[in-house]
Amino acid sequence: MALRSEQARVLRRSLLGRLGRDLAAFTAAFALACVLLEAFVMPPLADFVADSTSRWRLLDSSARFDELMADEGLSGSLYLDDLTQMMVDEGLPATPGSAPKALSWAEKVGLDVFEPDYLVDDGTEDGTEDGETAAQGAGANASASGAVAVDGAAADPMLDAYQTALDALVASGAVKRADDASAAQVAAMAVLLRSVQVGGLVLFTPAAINDADVDGILRAASWRGLSQQELDAIVARAFRQSQDDAYEEWKGLTPEDQALRLGVAAADPVWQASFSPDGYWQIREVGTYAFVKSLKLPLAAAVLVTGWIVIVVMALNRSLRYFDDLSEGVARLLADRDAPIELPPGLSIAQNELAVIRSQSLADERAAKAAERRKNELVAYLAHDIRTPLTSVLGYLDLLRDGAALPPDTQRKYAETAYAKAERLEGLIGEFFEITRYNLQAIPIERENVDVRLFCQQVAESFFPETAARGIGLRVGAPADVRFFVDPDKLARALGNVMRNAVAYAEDGTSIDLAAACDGPWVSIAVRNRGREISEAHLEAIFEKFYREDGSRTSGSGGAGLGLAIAKEIVGAHGGDITAASRDGVTVFTLRVPREVSFARSLADGAPGAPGAGAAPGRVRSGGEDAGGRRKRAAADAGAVAPTWEEAPAPAPGARGRARHGAAGAHRGNDTPGMTPLTANPPDRPRRGRARKR
Repeated sequence: MALRSEQARVLRRSLLGRLGRDLAAFTAAFALACVLLEAFVMPPLADFVADSTSRWRLLDSSARFDELMADEGLSGSLYLDDLTQMMVDEGLPATPGSAPKALSWAEKVGLDVFEPDYLVDDGTEDGTEDGETAAQGAGANASASGAVAVDGAAADPMLDAYQTALDALVASGAVKRADDASAAQVAAMAVLLRSVQVGGLVLFTPAAINDADVDGILRAASWRGLSQQELDAIVARAFRQSQDDAYEEWKGLTPEDQALRLGVAAADPVWQASFSPDGYWQIREVGTYAFVKSLKLPLAAAVLVTGWIVIVVMALNRSLRYFDDLSEGVARLLADRDAPIELPPGLSIAQNELAVIRSQSLADERAAKAAERRKNELVAYLAHDIRTPLTSVLGYLDLLRDGAALPPDTQRKYAETAYAKAERLEGLIGEFFEITRYNLQAIPIERENVDVRLFCQQVAESFFPETAARGIGLRVGAPADVRFFVDPDKLARALGNVMRNAVAYAEDGTSIDLAAACDGPWVSIAVRNRGREISEAHLEAIFEKFYREDGSRTSGSGGAGLGLAIAKEIVGAHGGDITAASRDGVTVFTLRVPREVSFARSLADGAPGAPGAGAAPGRVRSGGEDAGGRRKRAAADAGAVAPTWEEAPAPAPGARGRARHGAAGAHRGNDTPGMTPLTANPPDRPRRGRARKR
């Protein structure tokens, strides 16, 4: 939406520019903060949230590990069966329940498998030997020892070895109960255990292997004569493979079975899997972490939008503070018009406008005070001017009332003097009521076509007696056969007031020129006289009400200071203007009014492009010129008039009353008895009526 004032447009540009900069700066700072948080804060924070809401779980791959170890030939059950068969071949019974007789049978057949030093000093490189050699060595050792007790009553070390082997059989699952073991199985287990002790192997079971046959693997490794490094390599390889196989199997399960496999209670689990350098597959349920993570983008968007909203609100608050500053500035201006106007830089245009308003207000106040002063002076002057002729009227009437024996000439003289004073009194009161009427209501204009030359001659004719008495020449110059569309009564009143002012201030023995000329759609009428020059300051105020340039109050010169103000109102009501210029003792008043009917109507209708269009009735149209420009144009217009000059005609015999009342008659029009309309021929017959002097 377009803004009407430049101040509003400046504020909008400032507000939008600052708002855009603030939003861009905040967005850039927010993006940088997000990058830094994502790089340095979010990873440890995410780990903390995940570690706080879930724990890692390992896949149990014991079964697959046993299978892989068996494929490597490291299954204790395989070697136990082979050794059991060897013990049977040596003569030990394989009958279930014959285990308690194992010691006796070993002694009988000459096997020392239960001896503490079995497989220790066998002369082999690594302290072990295959089953057959071990059996043969065992028989030799047994025959040499002779330490055999009937029904298992052997020395304590042999009983310990027997009991350990029996427990190992049960633990390995070879037999369900110790009573089910045979003597050959016990002897075979004793050989395996002895080989483990001799080999010194250790099996480090990973945490993910819970049910592996550790003892069986160690016995098999010892029986095969593997070193610790070889065993560790086989175990690591089998464990890594078992973990991979278990993980692939776990991935193929349904989410419910996956949770059940890991011992997690979750309806819709979200998994995170990690493969450790040690070969473990670690899995944890991160549903809570995933939910918290899903809030990251909405939370970031909410923070961004909230920041934008805060910036916009702050910008609006700044713009609203302009209204507070402006309101405070206006309040200070109203409280103290002399106080300096201080507004923020953004309101510089408003500050200048307030300064202009203050200047205009001060000027209006000074003008109002001056008008009030002049009005008060007018009251005093009117009281003085009214009292003076009224006193004279009363004095002469009193003389006439008491002087019945006065000569007729004296009575006539007193009557004429009283009548002249009464006319003066009536003129003052008439001027006062005239300007009051013009101020209270719009001046009604009743236009008609009037001959310009005839109009100027009739107005000038009324001032011939006064100019002739003072030796002042009166010349009228106007083009022939030119008419204009005006209200003749009111325009004659305006021109008569200007003429009266010119006659009053013209020097004796000089000439007054009344010139009319056509200026396109206008008719200009200039009144030029020579006398005292009017200063620039007085020219500015000469058309104001109650203004008198001389300031003197004599009953015989000047009126109430309303004549030119009335002329200004009348000319303005016609859609024209009035200007004044004074230089080198020559003063020119120029009245300019529309000439044509159509042009006058266009002015009244406010037609675009018409000079003075839209001028309010009763106001002088300035035409966009200042006072100096109007005075220069008035002088130029007056100087441009090149009419045929002729002396104003003297009044015909007996037309003294008409000559004296021409201007007044023009104002009153046909309402005055005996007055001839201005559109008729110049009056040359005596008219009777009461004389009126303005």
